[in-house]
Amino acid sequence: MGPVIPDIGLAGIGIDPISAAIALVGSFLFGLITAWVYKATHRGLSYSQSFQFSLVLLSMLGAVVMMIASESLTRAIGILGAFSLIRFRTAIKDPKDMAYILLVLSTGLAMGAGMYVLAGMTVAFTCFVILILTWTNFGMTSKHEAVVRIMCKADTKGSSVNIASYEALFGKVTDSFRLLSAHARGDRMELTYGVRPKGGKNPVEILESLRKEASVEDAELFDAKHQVEF
Repeated sequence: MGPVIPDIGLAGIGIDPISAAIALVGSFLFGLITAWVYKATHRGLSYSQSFQFSLVLLSMLGAVVMMIASESLTRAIGILGAFSLIRFRTAIKDPKDMAYILLVLSTGLAMGAGMYVLAGMTVAFTCFVILILTWTNFGMTSKHEAVVRIMCKADTKGSSVNIASYEALFGKVTDSFRLLSAHARGDRMELTYGVRPKGGKNPVEILESLRKEASVEDAELFDAKHQVEF
């Protein structure tokens, strides 16, 4: 009688191969659905294809971690020790991105624990809520702020930059405005204002008004409605 070779496969560690396959495939599909909803509802400048990949992979890895940890307390402690060595250097610019990460991790953990119905309900209901909140533009105020940067030169007398004329113009085309920064460069000055356009007015009309000022050499506007950062 030959030596007995130990079984080191999935069955040897108490994990059903069929259950493992269901968990991995299911978490992969749920990760794809979540990534698609993220892409369809994303607003702003922080969109990243690598973040899309991460959502799918994190869902699957969450399932794997849960399957390993659920079989042994020792393994669970070992996983915590391994994850303590990982440092995530990428800054999350949009708070919604963190919510998506939590969603895919929760889905993966539920699939790894065999809670398939809970995982499916979580993805379906959460994605439905995301679509509804995006469609209704939830949380958006009726008036948003824009950032206007003006590069101007001294007036014809060469004495100083006529800031009062710009602020008088802002008083006509905006509901409110405030000076954010001023940078002097010789006889020129760069001014940055935060403005709230009047209701029904296109923010570009502010630039059209500034073009009529003889002392304005250059002007640009950033609409802050859908931007995470400048």
